[in-house]
Amino acid sequence: MIQSEHVYRTDLKLLRYFLTVAEELHFGRAAARLNMSQPPLSMQIKELESQLGTALFIRNSRNVALTHAGKVLMDETRRLLQATSQALAKVEQIGRGESGKIELGIVGTALWGELNLRFQRFIQRNPTLDIIFREQSPDVQLQMLSNNELDIGIWRMATALPLEFSSLLLCTASYLVAMPTGHRLAGWDAVPLSELKDEEFITLRTAHSDWSFLQQVFFKAGLSPNITREVLEPQTVLALTSMGIGITLMPDSYSLMHWPGIVFRPLQERIPADLYLIYEAAKLTPARQRLIDALTFSGWE
Repeated sequence: MIQSEHVYRTDLKLLRYFLTVAEELHFGRAAARLNMSQPPLSMQIKELESQLGTALFIRNSRNVALTHAGKVLMDETRRLLQATSQALAKVEQIGRGESGKIELGIVGTALWGELNLRFQRFIQRNPTLDIIFREQSPDVQLQMLSNNELDIGIWRMATALPLEFSSLLLCTASYLVAMPTGHRLAGWDAVPLSELKDEEFITLRTAHSDWSFLQQVFFKAGLSPNITREVLEPQTVLALTSMGIGITLMPDSYSLMHWPGIVFRPLQERIPADLYLIYEAAKLTPARQRLIDALTFSGWE
């Protein structure tokens, strides 16, 4: 027959009393440290010894000494109280939003430009908060948010969301025309959208990119982009563009990377590529709220 593990009813207060006496080896001094009188302290130690079924101190009229069991308990109690203090402090940090983990979804070059600095400062000021960055497309992020696999998402033009989600504008951005250096429009200061009607476009796959949004912009302008190639990665789009195979539209953050053989030009009709922060208000924790407040702080502007 397997014996069940004994459950001890000793509370931390008794152990703190014991440790104080063990450190002082004098009931009077220990009582003074604990701001209590000596008789109740002696009764508490006897209660602890009774619970454990063993003597913890050797007492005589001259001095107090620890038994072997008392020495072992003193070492273990120190470790236990230290671990308890650390655990409670950690929980308090979590409650204040100062500790924990945040699963954060991002898209493409979301971390380029001004948002990069915001994250740098947040991470420096919150070293005990662990941010796990997950690069995913908007549709995948939304699914992961619904499945509690992400805490917060960041993507562009998140203006139409299911009712349970909220969005906050992080920073404004615009789409630029990316073209090879020898393109006929490369010398223009700004390019009208109508000038792109006969161009061949290289894009990311519509289901996994911002191109569903961009196509709507074209359609509203009475245009239909001639998409001749769809690829998986933004760098592939720009590599093919630099070869003169076609042109593309990219958020302005891509222009910060100085792609060889590529010229970026603004559009006359601004197409927004604004970054939004997406979250479910009902699932906010102090840590998530702390990150949201920091990233959307009005003093950034």
